[in-house]
Amino acid sequence: MSALDSAPLNHKESLPFTRPEFVEHRVWRNIVVVISLAVAIAALAADFRFTAGLALGGALAILNYRWLRSSLRDVLGAGSAKTPPGTMLKFVVRWLVVAAIGWAANRTGYFEAVGILTGLLAPAVAVMIEAAYVVYQTVSSGTRNDY
Repeated sequence: MSALDSAPLNHKESLPFTRPEFVEHRVWRNIVVVISLAVAIAALAADFRFTAGLALGGALAILNYRWLRSSLRDVLGAGSAKTPPGTMLKFVVRWLVVAAIGWAANRTGYFEAVGILTGLLAPAVAVMIEAAYVVYQTVSSGTRNDY
């Protein structure tokens, strides 16, 4: 029996699986798994251009996620109610860089645009997986504990 099972949770306490560092780790893992599975399936079922585009889009999604995470840590670490100067520009430049790489790769003819865009959607799928996990854990912890 775990500590979660034995001690009833208070409404004011957060559930352990919702701690930000746990959520962040699971989302990162989910992104990598989603991209890996998608590329493996595409390698078996799709043509090379789509698979290459998917792999590139997935790599760009990982780069974008890491870059976003770093930017958000900088903003939140500033400890001010006002965002640091240039923050909005960083977010815009980040997407312009990702878009420029995707566009340039597509122009080479080796990467299909649909594959690139599909790969870029991996974080959205990863977040949906995380949301389903949190809902499942919340419902199951509700059935094990009296609120």
